Amino acid sequence: MTGIIKKSLVFSLLAAVSFAVAPVKAEPNVKLMGTSDCFSGEFASYDSWMEKIAKMNSGKPNAEKFMDKLKTAYKKEDFESYQQNLDCKNVMYKVDEAVVHAYYVAPKGQSDLPVIIYNRGGNASYGAWTFFRAYGQLFSLATESNVAILASSYRGSLPKLPGKDEFGGADVNDVVALPQLFEHFPNVNPENVGLYGGSRGGMQSLLAVKNGLDVDAMVLYAGQYDLFEGQKHRPEMERVHKALIPNYEQNKEEELRKRSAVFWMDEIDNDIPILLIHGDKDERVSVESSIALDKVLEKEGFTHKLSIYEGLKHRSFPKQKEIRSEMMSWFRANWE
Repeated sequence: MTGIIKKSLVFSLLAAVSFAVAPVKAEPNVKLMGTSDCFSGEFASYDSWMEKIAKMNSGKPNAEKFMDKLKTAYKKEDFESYQQNLDCKNVMYKVDEAVVHAYYVAPKGQSDLPVIIYNRGGNASYGAWTFFRAYGQLFSLATESNVAILASSYRGSLPKLPGKDEFGGADVNDVVALPQLFEHFPNVNPENVGLYGGSRGGMQSLLAVKNGLDVDAMVLYAGQYDLFEGQKHRPEMERVHKALIPNYEQNKEEELRKRSAVFWMDEIDNDIPILLIHGDKDERVSVESSIALDKVLEKEGFTHKLSIYEGLKHRSFPKQKEIRSEMMSWFRANWE
């Protein structure tokens, strides 16, 4: 990965170059606009955070019971431990003309940390990274696994900022661009990069690698790798596709195919090991999606594994511990 990282650094200095892979792809024009501490403002203390959530739920049925359950799941001592031991940043960066938000999370006082590029699910503002989501999904992963994490919300998650989520279109550049930010986080080891994608993030991850993102290994959870089959399984997804994908009405087949990895895995280097994880009771994305991609990976000569979790639906939380252990074992086996 050294060559690509060096070229990324040169690009950030010269502002306009391209790097050669096969085929040649243009590197996004990236600029770090600024960072801020996650543990500030309303999130400066546990009490102020809980007060914010209580106000948001004030007047709703069972609001008090909800807050009791929340405080049981999100304990004050855990918050204060994360605050003391984690470096958490809100990151604003510009990709071409779009302005994008991301989270950076890493243990304090560490160096040479492997980094996980963590691709979320959802679309537009739905599923975008918030402090609450980062706390639940990223903080414990960074702490327990001793890794740095960069997690983009993708363009369009903040409607007032320039850029539109195209559900696997120009927004893929927001992921491809992330290694160009590594230099701003000196405790990251750019030679050890893992790529995780959950749900929509699975598609996003494969498109990013297809477009030039260089990683050591991939873990994809409950992804939709054939959008044609996805619409059959869950017809309401076509509303999302119509709303976000440019030229959808005019070029439906072409645009869905562009976003369906089963049709173009031969365009990705097969030296990237890929772990697929899926629940057999997934109600949103059929497990057949991962089964179909696994067959393509076998055909194309990838190092690959398919793990199907019995009884698991779309959300990974019920099996988070097991899934995280399998994910980190996969990454560590492929890091230097």
